[in-house]
Parts: sequence; structure tokens; C-alpha cells
Amino acid sequence: MGKSSENKELKDTGKEFGQKTGGALVSEVILFLLTIVVSALSAYYYQKSKIEITGIAILSGIGFGCTWFAMERSREDGTYLYDNEKHPGRFTIIYLFCLGGSILFPMLPVGGWPYLAVFVGLMFFGNQMIGLLSGGTLLMVSILLQGSGSISFFVYFISGFVGILVFSYVNENFKIWLPLFISLLMLFVCLSIQEVLYANEVLSATMFMIPMANLLISVILLIILLKFFSFSIIYRERDLYVDLNDPECPLLVELKNCSKEEYYHAVHTAYLCDRIAKKISYDDAFAKACGYYHRIGTIKGKNTWENTEEILKENHFPEEVQRVLKEYLDKGERILSKETVLLLFCDSVISSIRYLFSKEPKIELDYQKIINTIFKKKLESGMIDYSGVSLGELQEMKRILVEERLYYDFLR
Repeated sequence: MGKSSENKELKDTGKEFGQKTGGALVSEVILFLLTIVVSALSAYYYQKSKIEITGIAILSGIGFGCTWFAMERSREDGTYLYDNEKHPGRFTIIYLFCLGGSILFPMLPVGGWPYLAVFVGLMFFGNQMIGLLSGGTLLMVSILLQGSGSISFFVYFISGFVGILVFSYVNENFKIWLPLFISLLMLFVCLSIQEVLYANEVLSATMFMIPMANLLISVILLIILLKFFSFSIIYRERDLYVDLNDPECPLLVELKNCSKEEYYHAVHTAYLCDRIAKKISYDDAFAKACGYYHRIGTIKGKNTWENTEEILKENHFPEEVQRVLKEYLDKGERILSKETVLLLFCDSVISSIRYLFSKEPKIELDYQKIINTIFKKKLESGMIDYSGVSLGELQEMKRILVEERLYYDFLR
């Protein structure tokens, strides 16, 4: 019976994965064909010769073919940003808008194309490589349609490349102003170089009008893009964590009904994870969720990774929470995430103190000595050697844990 159930689960999982992969493949095929057809029809509209139309169609196909390959590799390697691999429609929508823009931009002066927003938008809903390849392909189409020189291509390509680099560091804290300033500054510099160095006119203020107009349009488009990005990805994840980190969440209530001891252990661990994460600039909502649910497998009997994984998938937990709890609970997994290290120390401190209090409730404990011992043993074991946690972060974790002396009295 158990084996039959397991086989059924594997089949269902495989079927679901196949459906998602199939849907993504269909959208990629459609985008590939649309890129070729739209580029060719646009070349015809711009009165290009038959040879030029054929060349533009072939080059656009090759360009998106490279993007297609990057999309498939990113899906296999799990290198999409955020959870974009689960939502291929996001990239499809933004790419269609950008494709439409690429065939309309040649109607504008070459210095007025808002390609910075194109590169950044394609990166946000794919990843860095996908954004660079797809943005470069659409830029090539615009250049070929208008017949601009190679300098125009490199001006926009470099500014788009810079935009992708600086916006790659936008995380859940959503600090966008520095990346926005740097990317716009680089765009203005690149456009000014094109206007000043390659113009056969006397230097004047009017030469900077088109770059300034481009800058204004890019600011507006980037703000719209960032708003859409924040509501569709960043704040959607935050709202999910608000529900997960509510002590009255149905799963946590179920854990409490199953085992009050495990429930309160999870609550205490989540408290420490939250406190430390805020102090050392980790994602506190993410770390707190890991603290709350690292004992959730108890609902199904033993707190094994297999039981925990089943619960997490049934309730559609964020991928990063599943990854951390797998590293923590699965003994065959290597600890790679900093949040796993944080969970490890918080859980170990709570477990050790609660155990000592259970033996002798009125005992006076030397919390600093206990915490120092825990850190020494974990470091000597080598289990966190590959996590990338710095010595400074470890010292800060230890310091904060020691400072929580008054809180540990609640564990008696």
C-alpha cells in the first residue's frame, strides 16, 4: 500500500511538472515565431529590400533562439530570479510589450529610445542572462529597422548592461533609489557621448535635449515597471509571509494541538531568528518562517524531512523556506544558506536551555557559557563551512543570543 501511494505521488508530481514545463515550452515557441514574423513584417513596413527583410528575420530568430536556450538552461539549473520559472506568463507579457516597442522605436530619433527600461524589465521577469540576450536581440531589431550605426547599438547595450547589473541587487527590502540613480546616470553619459562626439555640430544645449527627453521617459517607464514588479512579486511574497508568521495560522494551530511542546519550541526559535535577522540584515520574515516551521513535520508523526516536505508542498510554501528546511532536516544535505545557519544556532540554544530546565527548573544557568559551547561545537564539526556566513555575522549572532538572557527565563 505504501509503495503504491508513493508511486502515485511521484506520477502526480511528474505530471504537474510536465504540465508546467509544457506550458513554458509553448509560450517560448510562440515568442520565437512572433519575433521572426513581427521583425520581418516590420522590415517590410519600413520599406527594406527583400534581402534585408530576410536578414532581419534570420538574425532576430537567432537572437531569440539564444534567449530560448538561456531560458531552458535557467529552468533546469534553477537560476531564474525569484519564482519566475513558475510563472512564464510574466516574461511573455513583458517581452510582447518590448517587442512592440522595438518596432515602434525606429520612428523616434535614435537618441530617444527607452531601452534601459526594456533591459531591466526583461531581467526582472527572467534573470540577468535572459534580460541581456532578449534585450540585445530587440535592440538589434530596432537598429536594423532604422539603419542606425553600430555606435547606437553599443550605447544602448552598455547602458542596458549597467541597468541589469545594478538592479540585480534589488532584493526583498526593495531599495531601488541607488540602482535607479546609477543606471540613469550611465544612460545620460552614454547618450551624451553619442550626441557630442559623433555629431558634426558646434556644442550647444540643444544637443542634450533628446538625451534629457530619453531620461525622463526612462524614469517614468522604470517607475511603472518597478511598481508592477513590487506588487506582482515582492509584496505578494511579503503578504504570504504575513500569513505564515501569524501564530494563529492553521498549520501552527494544528501543530499546537498535536504537541504544545513542539509548538512553543517553534515559537521561541522563531522569535530568536526574527530578532537576529533584523540585526544582521537578513530577511527577517523569511528567517522567522523557517523558525516557526522547522518542527512542522511532527503533525505527521516524526519531524523528518519527508513529512515536512509533504506539508510544505501541500501548503505551497515559498521555495526558499523549503530549501532552508531541507538543508536543516535532511542529513544528506550540505548547509549552504545563511538562514539555515541562523536556524541551526537558534534551535540549538532553545533546545539546550529547555533541556536543562526540564531536568532542574530552578537551576541558575550560565547562558554565555552554554552559547559559547554550542558555537564551538558547531564550528568544529565543519557543518557550516560552506554556508558563506562571515566571522563577523557569527560573532553578532552569538552576541545577540547572549543578550537575550531575560527571555530564556520564559523557557523554565
